[in-house]
Amino acid sequence: MSLLQLCEAVKDMEVVEVGQYLEEGMPAHPSHSRFYKMRWHGFCLGDSCNDFQLILNEHNGTHVDSFGHYIDKPGFEMIDAVPLEKLWGPCVTVDATFLKDGETLEKEHLLAWEKVHGEIRPGDGVLIDFGWMQYWDVRPNDQRFCHDYPGVGASAAAYLVEKGVRMVGVDTLSVDKDRAVQDPAHNTLLSHKIPVVENLRNLGLLHEKRGYFVALPLLIRDGSASPVRPVVLVDRT
Repeated sequence: MSLLQLCEAVKDMEVVEVGQYLEEGMPAHPSHSRFYKMRWHGFCLGDSCNDFQLILNEHNGTHVDSFGHYIDKPGFEMIDAVPLEKLWGPCVTVDATFLKDGETLEKEHLLAWEKVHGEIRPGDGVLIDFGWMQYWDVRPNDQRFCHDYPGVGASAAAYLVEKGVRMVGVDTLSVDKDRAVQDPAHNTLLSHKIPVVENLRNLGLLHEKRGYFVALPLLIRDGSASPVRPVVLVDRT
């Protein structure tokens, strides 16, 4: 496809925001520090401009984990060296909203999904909608989102590796279920250089659609992760 053809194709597509707002009081994993936004200048203070200072953890909000977040071996890149082509490309969205608190998506669930929607293809990004973003809220109402969330089980993670997927995204605080033993999804996916994007939203809009996922990380030297603003491009028809 030529650049002109690409521009023509993209301009007719719908852009779906699938990232969450960065805002004070939003949910954060218990092991990670919180997000803070403080006014530095403001017209309201008699200054000539508005600007704010941000203090944030790499894993605040919608973010992508580097391979080196869990895998401490040579050759497993930190976020500034994760190939960008891992974070854009065709994607499918798996409806896992039938799972209850603390349950896991397993290979059998993915096989059942494929029977209805078609096979997950090599190079696909796989977005998993647990329906958990309904619980996203700011303090003091943030704790429902932070506990008892479902996740990707060991057999599903191994199957996604077998399928040769490009990346995996979830609408929960972690790709592993809350209090998972040995974090099988993180370890399996990242050890095979499949990046993980967490805290997605609006996945319910994508259940019946193939799309094109894009999420570029900040260029943080030797970072373990990076906040992103991901979008999915879909046909308007």
